[in-house]
Amino acid sequence: MDSKLLKCFLHVLDAGGLTSASERLHLTQSALSRQLKQLESDLGVALFQRTGRGLIPTETGRQLERRARPLMAELERLAADIASDRQGVTGALALAVPPSVGVAAPANLIRRYRDLYPQVRLRVVSALSGAIQDGLLRGRLDLGLVHHPLTSAGLLHETLWRERLWLVAESAAGLDPETPVPLGEALAGPLVLTGSRHGLRVLVEGQAAGLGLALDVTVEVDSLRIMLETVALGLGRTLLPYRAIEAELASGRLCAAPVISPEVERVTVLAWPADRALSRAAEAMAELIRAELRHP
Repeated sequence: MDSKLLKCFLHVLDAGGLTSASERLHLTQSALSRQLKQLESDLGVALFQRTGRGLIPTETGRQLERRARPLMAELERLAADIASDRQGVTGALALAVPPSVGVAAPANLIRRYRDLYPQVRLRVVSALSGAIQDGLLRGRLDLGLVHHPLTSAGLLHETLWRERLWLVAESAAGLDPETPVPLGEALAGPLVLTGSRHGLRVLVEGQAAGLGLALDVTVEVDSLRIMLETVALGLGRTLLPYRAIEAELASGRLCAAPVISPEVERVTVLAWPADRALSRAAEAMAELIRAELRHP
């Protein structure tokens, strides 16, 4: 459950409606309404009755309010404690991010963290999801951005964002961003995918199983750059989110189209070991990641 959505929910209750709450939160009413609907969708329940006189909380909404207020208060205390104690945050921190996240977001995160916690010795590595999970379990990493579903037990995680998958092929294939490709068609023919311990492979295999299809994986590549080069050479197609292929599409080396029927989303989560407490440096980084990178 996203704390930002809970915050919006409580503000609407406190303000008595969307108009006042949107002004307090500096959001448009339509954006705030979407946040509330997202929270209801995530929970699978109706939190408000929508009438001509505005929003009236349901009994479930009141129950959520009673449970959420102390939780949000504790989160605010935690944020305040971290802010007041940031000069005391020291030690070492190892963070891993997958290459498909790109370079701008991790670089900005590093800059922001260094500004806030200059005494921490920060190490950031780029690796695929399976390797990141191994590093977390073996104690080489403290935090990792990982593509769901996880392939390793013993990790805790929370969702950061979701991205739609696109079918990617060599430029001569003629895929059009305005012409989506059905999933069954996207999975037909030679594919270039990561190995079985990585989240992308697990996701694609799960989708294929749901359609009763057997995948033809001609090449397994545990490197995003090599995967894209292999696809550009016409050795197979792959499925990736748009941000992972944006530069290659702009250069004309690859073509791509969104996947439909159904749309397939890859979920990126923040993961950490379940069997050891996070250090203050790791807790501070986790809070920064939530603030900077998470979006509903």
